[in-house]
Amino acid sequence: MKLRRKYAFIVFKIHNDQIVADTIKTIEDATAIGSEATFEEFISKMPATRAATAGADGIRNKLVFFLWAPDTAKIRSRMIYASSKLAIRQRLDGIHAEIQCTDPAELAHEAVFEKLAPKGATPVVRPPKA
Repeated sequence: MKLRRKYAFIVFKIHNDQIVADTIKTIEDATAIGSEATFEEFISKMPATRAATAGADGIRNKLVFFLWAPDTAKIRSRMIYASSKLAIRQRLDGIHAEIQCTDPAELAHEAVFEKLAPKGATPVVRPPKA
C-alpha cells in the first residue's frame, strides 16, 4: 500500500473466511476532494454493526492501521477481526501506527491526530485541488 502510494485508504472485511477489500479510495480521488473530506469519507465507511480493519495512508504522511470494533458489533465479529488483525497488518508494508477504536469519537480526526502527532502540533487540513 505504501510503496506505490496508490491508495488513500482501504477498508477490509472478512467474507466466507477470506479477507477482502470492502472499500478502496485512490490517492487521485482523495486529492481531488481534499484531506478533510477524505478522512470524513473514511470514517463513514466504517460499518456501524460489525467490526472492520483498515489501512489509511497520508495521515501526517504515515500509514496507519485501524481496528474498528464498535460496542454495537456482535462479540463473534469483534473476536474474528481481532484474531485476523495480524494477518492483515503483515500485508500492509510500512505501517507506522495502529489505532484501535470502539466508538466514533475515537475515529474523529482530532482523536487520531492526537495519537499520531507530537505534543503541541496542530492539524493541517489540505483543501481540494481546483
